[in-house]
Amino acid sequence: QGIFDYEAEHMVSQRIALVGDAAFVVRPHTAMGVSKAAGDAMALRDALRQTDDLPAALARYQNIRLPVGKAIAAYGRRLGETAM
Repeated sequence: QGIFDYEAEHMVSQRIALVGDAAFVVRPHTAMGVSKAAGDAMALRDALRQTDDLPAALARYQNIRLPVGKAIAAYGRRLGETAM
């Protein structure tokens, strides 16, 4: 089975927000798929609750979660390099 990563450059496009594996596919040995998706969902919920301005809420969501997704993906790559 192939192991690969995918990192979206953006988690938001117009009125669409990517959550979980739609934004970042990380290596399975991170065991963070469900946690990452739940964190994305909670951050999106919180951003939407804070304002009625959808573009501002989505921008806030992306600003908070994009670095988290990138960090988890980098962690998975480091784990993979260590295990090889």
